Amino acid sequence: MAKTKTVAPKIEAPKLDSAPYETLISASKEQMEKALKATTEATERAFAQAKDRLETAVKSYDDAAKFSKTNIDAFVAAGNVASKGAETINAEVLAFAKTQYEDNLAATKALFGAKTLQELIELQNDFAKTAFEAYAAHATKLSEVSAKVAQDTFAPINAQVQAAVEKFVKPLAA
Repeated sequence: MAKTKTVAPKIEAPKLDSAPYETLISASKEQMEKALKATTEATERAFAQAKDRLETAVKSYDDAAKFSKTNIDAFVAAGNVASKGAETINAEVLAFAKTQYEDNLAATKALFGAKTLQELIELQNDFAKTAFEAYAAHATKLSEVSAKVAQDTFAPINAQVQAAVEKFVKPLAA
C-alpha cells in the first residue's frame, strides 16, 4: 500500500468584529481616566483644605500666644506701677509719722513748760486743733495719692481689656 499523504484541511480562524471590543475598551479607558482625574482633584482639594486649616490653626495659636504675652506684660506693668505707688504711699505715711512725732514732742515740751492751768488748756487746744488739721490734710493727700496709684495701676490692664474687646468682640457684633 502506498502511502498517501493526507493533507490537513485548512482551517481559517473566524473573523471577529473587533469594533464592539474597541468601543468597550475605549469607554473603560475614559471611565478610568475620569475616575483618576476625580480622585486626583479630590485629593488635591483635601490637601489644600488640610493645609488651610493647619495654617489657620497655627495663626490662631500665634495670635493666642501674642495675646497672652500682652496680657502678661500688662499685668507686669500694673504690678510695677502698684509697687512704686506703694512705695510712694509708704513714704508719705512715714514722713507724716515723723512730722507728727516731732510735733507731739514739741507740744509735750510746751505743755510741760506751761505756767498756768489756763495756758496748759490753751496749748492743749491748739495742739489738738493743729493735729486734727494735719490728720485731715494728710488723709486727703493720702486719698489723692491712692486714687492716682489705683488709676495708674489699672491703666495697662484697662488698655489690654479694651484691645481685647476691639479684637474679639467688635468683629462678632458686626
